[in-house]
Amino acid sequence: MRVANRPLAFILAAALLACSVVIIAEVIGSAVHHSPLLVHWTTWQHWAQATHWDASVVRVWATVLMVVGLVLVVLELKPRRVTRLPLRAVGQDTDATVTRRGLARMLRDEATRVDGITGATVRVRRRRARVTAASAARGRAAASALTEPVTQALSARLDSLDPLHAPRLTVRVVPRSR
Repeated sequence: MRVANRPLAFILAAALLACSVVIIAEVIGSAVHHSPLLVHWTTWQHWAQATHWDASVVRVWATVLMVVGLVLVVLELKPRRVTRLPLRAVGQDTDATVTRRGLARMLRDEATRVDGITGATVRVRRRRARVTAASAARGRAAASALTEPVTQALSARLDSLDPLHAPRLTVRVVPRSR
């Protein structure tokens, strides 16, 4: 929902600005006895004077507006998706984090530094980092022999970052396709 907040806020601000301009014009028009100028609001005034608060149309619109407001509040209270992983800081006044994308890039770079690894894809979630490394070897046995060095290199890189809650590391080395 937070992605839609800015466009919705802009639309709401533009609508409020337009309504404010119309209201100011109508007040000025009413003051000089030339109303209505832009909006034929007198029909709305007559309808509002003839309609009671307990009318069904008023109750239906009140219910619709309350439900829409409640849905918006619930959507805003939903917790955000975690995009940053907290790191242990040296002092209490320091707040250190790493983005999931940045951590994925670091792990991919570290995996490709291992001899025999030509590429890697990394998916980092809140509690898990899944690495699939491609080896230069064609056989499964040669590829699986690289699993331990890649795991050690990635574990050392994660330990050097010192995260508060280290993601569980899952490493898979696949042989080069033919």
